[in-house]
Amino acid sequence: MTWARDDQAGWQILDVTGRDRADSASARHWAEARLATLGEPHRLDVLMVIGELLDNAYQHADGPTQVRLHRLADPCEITVAVADTSGSSPRLRVPDDHGGRGLLLVDQLCLAWGASYHDDGKVVWGRLGCAEPGLACPKDEAGPS
Repeated sequence: MTWARDDQAGWQILDVTGRDRADSASARHWAEARLATLGEPHRLDVLMVIGELLDNAYQHADGPTQVRLHRLADPCEITVAVADTSGSSPRLRVPDDHGGRGLLLVDQLCLAWGASYHDDGKVVWGRLGCAEPGLACPKDEAGPS
């Protein structure tokens, strides 16, 4: 892990330099601290998606280079993104004894998910609702938007 920062567009960003899977737990703790005001069910869903995207970056690339969080208050939505250096596309697959469940979980938990590509690799993202569909975050869950 290296350092965390906020950018001009309201994203909270954790730059990741290590390629050790143990860094995944540190990234999850970083995200959990930023989601502390969410209700537990919503926070756990967001952390599950982050964990699956991190696992995919370790399994199918050289590990993540960034973890990003963006929170929108009205409607209440959290977008999570994990960047890596691979240009390969994430794809849903039929689960088997060896895996294939991660993106199925992401697909079920997210309102939408996808990938964007750039010269240095890709960013896989997922957008989750954190309140009843179409409603603003409850005041105690609003956090920065």
